[in-house]
Amino acid sequence: MEKSEKEKISFDWNLILECNYQCPYCWFDGHWEELKSKRPPSFYELIKYWAKIYQIYGSVHINVLGGEPFLYQGFVELVKELSQMHTLCIMSNLSQDIDGFVKEVNSRNVSLEGSFHPVFAELSAFIKKAVLLKSYGFSHEVAYVAYPPQINQINYFKEEFSREGISLSVMTFWGKYKGIDYPVGYTDEETRIIYPHIDNRCGEKFQIAPKRVKGLLCNAGHKHAAVDVEGKVNRCGGADPHEIIGDFFKEGFRLLDKPYPCNSEYCPCNEWAFLLVDKEG
Repeated sequence: MEKSEKEKISFDWNLILECNYQCPYCWFDGHWEELKSKRPPSFYELIKYWAKIYQIYGSVHINVLGGEPFLYQGFVELVKELSQMHTLCIMSNLSQDIDGFVKEVNSRNVSLEGSFHPVFAELSAFIKKAVLLKSYGFSHEVAYVAYPPQINQINYFKEEFSREGISLSVMTFWGKYKGIDYPVGYTDEETRIIYPHIDNRCGEKFQIAPKRVKGLLCNAGHKHAAVDVEGKVNRCGGADPHEIIGDFFKEGFRLLDKPYPCNSEYCPCNEWAFLLVDKEG
């Protein structure tokens, strides 16, 4: 019997760390030079690795991240091949040509969500691409980070996208800006602007007040894992970088055999919403 999306094992996969944008709110800000040397395996090797996952766990759900995934050479063909085995959700800044993608890739097993970065992207050109994705059934949402200098533009951008039937889904910013830690550093006025538009993961809104998760029993590493460009596998995107549970590119790779307590203080990517055994703690 085919698994439902909720029943599937899922992976967050940083396919490539190269990016033509260098957003100050990116997880990788300040590390772009050192990340250039980290290169993904070849097209055929990647197909082989994900085919092994299919043999072991059946069809899984892959969140394809980066960097900018479309900068991987042969990306469209890679998506076409992987979607024969797995379902995929791709996050892209839509800076590359997507005409070929929407015509060649079947949206039945693939979604493609644009992330709008107003410092780098021109609004009307981005909206045109978002409308194209919507018309082909890939997505009707656009992601946007509530980075402090971008907050006052949220309502304006929300209106511009809504004219075309596209939702602006706001994600809270985790990091420092002008010496202040976020998301806890949002002012009352910033929170008032942000809160009505905050996106959610499995029904739980992205956090303004960080949720403490350390010690809670969690399926991270068991039902979900994060794979980096070199194949290192962490329990989740918010796990300590040294908490590696395996090598995705090695023959004997397996996920953990059961849930374990979380070792992180907080869960910035909101995986807790679907991975904690007891969401209430």
